[in-house]
Amino acid sequence: MKHSENQGMEAATPLKLTRRSFVAGASVLAAGALLGGPLGCSAPAQDAADADTPPVEQAADLVFTNGRIQTLVSENDTAEAVAVAGGSIVYVGDAAGADAYTGADTRVVDLKGAFLCPGFMDGHLHGPQPYYEQMFQISIPDGTADNDEYLRIIRAFVEQHPDDEVYYGGPFMQNAYLQPDGSNPGPQKEDLDAICADKPVMIRDVSHHSYWVNSKALEIAGITADTPDPDGGSIVRNEAGEPSGLLTDAAKNLVAKKIEVPYSVENMAKAYEAFQDYCHELGITGLTNINLSGIELIHAEALHNMDAKGDLHLRQRFLVWGQPGMGYEGIKEKLDAVAGYESDMFQTGTVKIVYDGVTEGATAVMLEPYLPAAGKGEGWTATSDWSIEEFNRVVADLDKNGYQVHTHAIGDGAVHASLDAYEQAASANGKRDARHTMVHVCAITPEDILRAADLDVVCDLQFLWMYNDPLCHLETAFIGQERAFAMYPAKDMLEAGCILSGGSDGAVTAYDPLLEIEVGITRNSPFPGEEDEDFYRWPEQGLTAYQMLEMYTKNVAYENYMEDIVGTVEVGKKADFVVLDQNILDIDPKNISETKVVYTVSNGDIVYEA
Repeated sequence: MKHSENQGMEAATPLKLTRRSFVAGASVLAAGALLGGPLGCSAPAQDAADADTPPVEQAADLVFTNGRIQTLVSENDTAEAVAVAGGSIVYVGDAAGADAYTGADTRVVDLKGAFLCPGFMDGHLHGPQPYYEQMFQISIPDGTADNDEYLRIIRAFVEQHPDDEVYYGGPFMQNAYLQPDGSNPGPQKEDLDAICADKPVMIRDVSHHSYWVNSKALEIAGITADTPDPDGGSIVRNEAGEPSGLLTDAAKNLVAKKIEVPYSVENMAKAYEAFQDYCHELGITGLTNINLSGIELIHAEALHNMDAKGDLHLRQRFLVWGQPGMGYEGIKEKLDAVAGYESDMFQTGTVKIVYDGVTEGATAVMLEPYLPAAGKGEGWTATSDWSIEEFNRVVADLDKNGYQVHTHAIGDGAVHASLDAYEQAASANGKRDARHTMVHVCAITPEDILRAADLDVVCDLQFLWMYNDPLCHLETAFIGQERAFAMYPAKDMLEAGCILSGGSDGAVTAYDPLLEIEVGITRNSPFPGEEDEDFYRWPEQGLTAYQMLEMYTKNVAYENYMEDIVGTVEVGKKADFVVLDQNILDIDPKNISETKVVYTVSNGDIVYEA
């Protein structure tokens, strides 16, 4: 499959939408939010009256016809056929009109009533990390929550790779260690010592916010019983007061700074090829790529090499990490380095900042204290490893220089601090089309919902988290059921005018958009055997199927500054779309996750065919 270039076609320039109208949807905003009148099938270039004469000298490369095409321009804007030439859409309209674009060499796909929409996009995805682990590191199957099984897998890898100098992988799950009394001691270093005592072993948790390490890793990092907890993290201690082997958030960085996990450009490309294939099976054509901190250049070079060979078929916004102590200049060096790899498929200019941790680790910054079960003592609300002063200064400097900030904010305290920083940056630098983003936004106050809307902050939400899953049990234990079940007020946020996009946080979570869309509607489990049971979390906050489809298409395009080229099915835009075997807007929401992807098209190329 080759990366298609635009050639031989004069594509119409798509009409632009306002920020709010593009992402909010017709069901939330008043009619007429679209500028320039209605868009879609009625455009003059697509009139059926012109169908007798081919509107272009060159026939289309690809035509999909006889389908239900949901353009996402508006909820009621549908079509029957779409034609593609040179990687771009040249026609959207009825099936008869598509005949004018069909030549001897045109591939025509009869959809037979199947559903076509813009390609799915993921607004927060860590690719290709799970594939790198599966191919080259310790890989624990998703959902494994048994310490004995963890140890069996780790031991097998160590025995099979005796020459490795560092052993790394994951994930383990903290809920595997939950005790009947609600306490959670977490994994222990002694278990890893019994497997390997002379080399460092580092096992990440499912959230990427904690490490389980052996004594050798603690020794190399200089972590002892006397080492104080760093700001924004915890060195978990055993009953003797010694480090237990569990390091959360900023504490894990004490090890990460001392022990380098080996990565290579060659292996990254191999992992990415597998990751890309799987994304296409899921109908994903674009993403906001949250790579691993510290290896941005390795990752960027691997993608650049794929792109140069025509093998990159995931359109993406590629983020670099900003860490405390780097300052604006240090972050700018990373931004400049990856900018050299930019292409049609690979865009940069966004910085990932982690302000807090995770609720299940008692490291999400909250406005009200955690419960005693969190094991952090009275009045614990968690702290950030960013000082308020440094965080605000870095955000303001990035904003002043035209960069987008993508802040991890889970607790309502972290959300509040992020909005403060964005508000101060706008005040100091003047309001612009910044599209600063908060990702996760698990807990948020009604007042901050309104602030997020007023500031035009993009809130990238993980809809697969929005039901009563095993991690919800930990959240409930640590902050109480009332607060745990008041998380993710998606409907309130949308109705307040917040800009919402959808992301998976894969590989922390499964990154199948159909699973996420279903949960966003039902607020219940999407999995067989559970979806008919009471796994609900605040079902009144469920959204409509159309709103959810927006979250994983046009709204991510907006988040990534790509709404002029993808996110809707319109003449002049890139041909990134997905074909499904059923209309997910018209079926029982419980069946959405069982929908099959039939075709995935990226830049005019069919990159997956069932």
